[in-house]
Amino acid sequence: MHIVRVLTVAGLMTLSESATAWDASALVPGYDHHLETAHLVIAWDEGAIDEEGIEYAKREGERHYRAVRRLLGKPTMKKIAILLRGPAERPDGSREYPRVDRGGRIHLFRFGPTFHGYFGALPHEMVHSFRIHRRPHHDWFFEEGLAELVALRAGKSLHGFPWYDTPIVVAAGQWLVRGEDIPLGLLRQEHRRLNMPCKAQSYTLRSSFFDYLGRTYGDDALLRMAEREEAGAIDDYPRFLGKEFDALEAEWRRDLLEAYRRVEDVDSLARRYREETPLQYMPVCREGVDF
Repeated sequence: MHIVRVLTVAGLMTLSESATAWDASALVPGYDHHLETAHLVIAWDEGAIDEEGIEYAKREGERHYRAVRRLLGKPTMKKIAILLRGPAERPDGSREYPRVDRGGRIHLFRFGPTFHGYFGALPHEMVHSFRIHRRPHHDWFFEEGLAELVALRAGKSLHGFPWYDTPIVVAAGQWLVRGEDIPLGLLRQEHRRLNMPCKAQSYTLRSSFFDYLGRTYGDDALLRMAEREEAGAIDDYPRFLGKEFDALEAEWRRDLLEAYRRVEDVDSLARRYREETPLQYMPVCREGVDF
């Protein structure tokens, strides 16, 4: 009899594959409502989301699961838990952000007044959940870049963070044009120090970089790189992409700046991105002060 591992609030427990179903509330105790789909367990408290939103969560959750699985293969967990935890903004004015915990559960918070505000980060976070077993070997610059690459390919949408319906070339390029970009090598080496404090820049720049690598050298090269035990090691870049990291960064910068200058009405689009989307509320790091 084979044993698989499924999620509980404390971590992981064993369950016989011969079982045809189980109580979904046992996987995510402490929530008012639980719903099980083919590959997901969705949990929420009363008032966190309406019936239409739950139907959307079921449909889109399964769609994203299938898309991510096509790119990354089957996850180690029998079911992935998605926790819908209410508004991102807390009573004290602080904000919660989507994340995956050490057990692989996806925590989503609502940004905006409608249920759609939960799901902009779902494809990205699902990648982390699929790869939670790799945590001891994570290079987080690579893991975050891979998650955004897969999200772009699986979700086929620029809705939500970090793009907010802005073309990638505009959202990323305006940092370079304004002289506010952070060198990717520095983001890679000092991920823990810079990633969240410089969130407005780090996610946009890194996402653009991995999108460029995938379009230029092939998504398959990055997916093969992701299969390495220590995926994202600095030597993996020339091994799988044929060039050193610094050369790839310089190449990406040139391509991004050239593409940015070709965009019609680019200044207006960049201004809207900075001033009229939620990006306006995120901290911007500046050279000599923050990095």
